[in-house]
Amino acid sequence: MTYFSSEAAVQGGELRIARSGQMKGIEVAPGMTIHPLLGGGMNINVVVLEAGASAEVHAHDEEQMGYVVSGECEFTDGTNTWTLQPGDTYHAAPGVPHGAKAKDVTCVIVDCFAPARAGIKELLES
Repeated sequence: MTYFSSEAAVQGGELRIARSGQMKGIEVAPGMTIHPLLGGGMNINVVVLEAGASAEVHAHDEEQMGYVVSGECEFTDGTNTWTLQPGDTYHAAPGVPHGAKAKDVTCVIVDCFAPARAGIKELLES
């Protein structure tokens, strides 16, 4: 089997495209807006942290990985802090505390959750 196998079983569903500007923005904290896309078993959020805005240290049942697209943030587990820049990634296993604070400029991060983050569907419908 190769990475680009054409023999994968077709399981139904559809290919969806969400263009920039079409994803609904939801302010979840002052200066922090998420733009989520939900799939069947996972979701992504394009997260925009305005300069100085923060995502408080928190934990959740979903596994989370993230990729910093632009800007800088201080990423923390509540004890240790790392400065993340474009191209940096992180992984938070379920239940692991983590949070972020944008530095002097807006920070854009793409977060992925598996399974899909609980409550996102309700936020999208409100």
